[in-house]
Amino acid sequence: MSEAANNPPAPKPKASKKKKGSKNPVDITPEYIAEQRAKREAAKKAKRDELIAQGIDPDQVDTPADLRFISRPMLKIPRDENDKPRGRKGVNVKIMTYNVLAQALIRRKLFPTSGNAVKWFKRSQVLLSEFKHYNSDILLLQEVDHVQYNSFWKSEFEKLGYNSVFNRFGDKNHGVAIFFRENMFDVTDKMFINYDIEKSGEIQPRTITRNVGLILALKFKDRILEQFPETDKKGILVGTTHLFWHPFGTYERTRQTYLILKKFQEFIHRVQVLQRGSWFRFFGGDFNAQPYDAPYLSITSKPIKYDNRCKKVIECSTSFQYSKLREGIEDEDEEGGNIEKFGENQPKDPVPESFTPTEEQAQIVRDMEDLHNSLPMRAISLYSVGYKLVHPENSGLDNEKDEPEISNWAHAWRGLLDYIFYIAEWDLESDSQVKSLAEFEELSQVRINSLLRMPPGKEMSKHGQPHEGEYPSDHLCMIADLKLLL
Repeated sequence: MSEAANNPPAPKPKASKKKKGSKNPVDITPEYIAEQRAKREAAKKAKRDELIAQGIDPDQVDTPADLRFISRPMLKIPRDENDKPRGRKGVNVKIMTYNVLAQALIRRKLFPTSGNAVKWFKRSQVLLSEFKHYNSDILLLQEVDHVQYNSFWKSEFEKLGYNSVFNRFGDKNHGVAIFFRENMFDVTDKMFINYDIEKSGEIQPRTITRNVGLILALKFKDRILEQFPETDKKGILVGTTHLFWHPFGTYERTRQTYLILKKFQEFIHRVQVLQRGSWFRFFGGDFNAQPYDAPYLSITSKPIKYDNRCKKVIECSTSFQYSKLREGIEDEDEEGGNIEKFGENQPKDPVPESFTPTEEQAQIVRDMEDLHNSLPMRAISLYSVGYKLVHPENSGLDNEKDEPEISNWAHAWRGLLDYIFYIAEWDLESDSQVKSLAEFEELSQVRINSLLRMPPGKEMSKHGQPHEGEYPSDHLCMIADLKLLL
């Protein structure tokens, strides 16, 4: 046998692959692959940042202009290392409140600059895109059309993995709804609130309002609770509402906020007796009241004592006489203010420069104070305690509660009407106002991770909403991203 046979030539080395656009061979190593991926991701981020700087949502580049919306960032609460609770785990939950504008209430005279943006075939798709974009776990929605709930919203949300509960007054065209992720929660109890029939001590309702509320017990799925064997927390009690809209309805709205806390107290007791354990508690919605009005102050600033502007407005509202026709009110007139005739004996301005009440009017306002101060429950606004830390330029601009300036931007009126509250007990004596985020988080065992940015009025267009390429409702949604400590 030859020497060549005993010593075969060594195999030729494989040729290295060449990097595209380069003459030099490059070894395809895990490090090289990771480097190229990082470069691609950096290029994508740079492109996204460039589009955002131009006011373009990168996720909507391929969306027709008339179906786009202004997306807003979640603003993260700044923390230092000392703020973090040691060894505490929890569940992250994102809660949205949103008045989506009932199609049944749309009239051209109320939305003269909205054009095609008010048409349902367009609005429905923009709203749906908003919901997908913000990707909340619990959605508290108001002015949900009954027809659209059954024909569109229920099925569309089911495709996205949500269950829901809807409530309305009788055959009213719209109501409120709560949507929630089915892989996180089970409904174990529910309460439907009809403000017109609920008792509020000796105080009687002043008119038929056809407004309702809804509260659900959302129990965490077993797979979630199994991760926290030591906790006594069972889930979340969460509610929503849309309060009476009328310009002179402050007194009635204040009665309705009392009923929110009263019914929530009843619901807490019922759930704890029947299901044991403790529950986180939230309530959000359209309260048709600003942070310096009696409905808001009566539940957040206990013990409540009406004074200055607040007192004038609620006393003036007691002087308004509602028409008997209101008992047969139709939805199409509901937000238009056409039911009552503002005659010579009626007040002309719901926010008068001065108002001198009769003794009877002054007394029923004092009765309202006493009613609220007799209930050992209170509400804490999440934006009030946290928003000044993430967007101080739009915190407390026109109010002393550090709330953002607006959540409603209609043709005829603009201001803050929407809130997400935490519901807590009150001892009937001490000052109920929470002074800091740390105080709130210690009390509630809820950490606020971030809050959805709310634009100040100076950033909004002169025209009202909805508007193509801007917002699909006359309200702007609000979102709190929370960590519930278990």
